Amino acid sequence: MKTFLLSLGAAALLTLPAAGQLATTATAQPMTAAPARPAVALTPDEQLFTTLLNQVGAAIEKGDMVALGKFMAPEYVHYNPNNGSGARAEDLAYIGTWGKTGVKVLGPVRVNRYGNTAVTVATSVFSGNDGGKPSSRAIQMMIVWVLRAGNWQMAVVQSKEVPA
Repeated sequence: MKTFLLSLGAAALLTLPAAGQLATTATAQPMTAAPARPAVALTPDEQLFTTLLNQVGAAIEKGDMVALGKFMAPEYVHYNPNNGSGARAEDLAYIGTWGKTGVKVLGPVRVNRYGNTAVTVATSVFSGNDGGKPSSRAIQMMIVWVLRAGNWQMAVVQSKEVPA
């Protein structure tokens, strides 16, 4: 299940077509008893890539490998926390074997954009069953996105498990 969720994390970050920007905000959580800071508006790029990651998560939750595959660049590769890697076809086949899986993107998504290329860093929580027992893992992913024909696609994903 651990390998499954780690691969799920990478797959969740698979590419999706460019989507309209969401009008969401991220609320900073206090680390102590200090009062919470006011909500901070996301930048347009943070809104865009948060939307894309949520769409990737939705495709995984639905088990829709056709939709998920459209969001992966032909050269897609995922470097997973187990020191392995998987190409597009391998990850789609693997993710297609998963049972019911929940995906929640924790925000905000950090974005560095360079024209038709962007690098994002985000953490997602994947939940499902591991040997019949409920399981939840937080996976941080750094993704290199490429913009092709108006669609953002994931080209490279590097993932690691982090404390929940």
